[in-house]
Amino acid sequence: MHSIIDLTEASSSRALVSKIEDRMTRVLSDSGNVQPILSYLISTGGKRMRPLLLIWAAQACAETTGNSLDEDSVLDVAAAFELVHMASLIHDDIIDRSPVRRGRPAAHVVWGIHSAVLAGDYLFTRANRIALGYGMGIASLMSQAIELTCEGEIAQDGSLFQPDLTEREYLSHICRKTASLIGAACQAGAIIGGGGPLLEENLLRFGVELGCAFQIADDIIDLVSPGDTSGKPQFNDIKRGLWTLPLILAMKSTAGEVLRKACAQRAISAHDISVVKKACLEEGCIDRARQSASLLAKTAESRLTALKPCDAKTALQKTARKAVNRRF
Repeated sequence: MHSIIDLTEASSSRALVSKIEDRMTRVLSDSGNVQPILSYLISTGGKRMRPLLLIWAAQACAETTGNSLDEDSVLDVAAAFELVHMASLIHDDIIDRSPVRRGRPAAHVVWGIHSAVLAGDYLFTRANRIALGYGMGIASLMSQAIELTCEGEIAQDGSLFQPDLTEREYLSHICRKTASLIGAACQAGAIIGGGGPLLEENLLRFGVELGCAFQIADDIIDLVSPGDTSGKPQFNDIKRGLWTLPLILAMKSTAGEVLRKACAQRAISAHDISVVKKACLEEGCIDRARQSASLLAKTAESRLTALKPCDAKTALQKTARKAVNRRF
């Protein structure tokens, strides 16, 4: 069986990320006037979680079924899914009016909103073109994930400063806007690895549940991270009126009155944010949100039982176990 990379090496993830970024650069090498923006976006780095999960899913399924993998095919599709994620980040930063991304000026700050939007659109279309080269099944998965992401973002925008937002509604939003693409990437990996319908379904569910756990963890970080160490403006969610899980839980804490006032005024002061943060930490809202994320991550890991033991399966398991306990 052809293996993409030796996952037993200590530097395997870093080496694999380097391969992914090299492939992203290659598939975008003929982008003309858009090239400087795209090169800048790649250079800002990132966890590359979606392509890594896709590659590990493909390898784990191939190990389980005895199929072989073609390195170029796997890297192409993995790069395509990361291009979709990059495009969504460009649009997110514009919508959120965020001036920075991973500690560097956001694309729309450097090149202007018009060029940044078009660069994001370009990435969506280029990713789709790459996916189509590997069959309608993978291209359809990608397109559906983009649709769900847009639906989730719009639903979320419609709930800003909504005091009665429920945990179920919040989970519906993040399942679409964040987890759908992660789930699609994992399922695409299962398809490339020849996993068959059962493993495809399990990897899809693994990705969706993992994605929700990651988003909850990110929402916690946005509220409790010190300064700009998270690479994004601090308290971005609460300033926008985006009620994440810790804030939904805080509605029943001593900070509830402050949050309801913010909803009525559609604005929140720096002092009130500090009150909310203090209540979330001292009254268990952060702990309960982290517990919800932990349960999702554990459920996600349980989806991997049908995979044979191998380095790629171990990498997927480790990702699920680390999803919640990330720091800034």
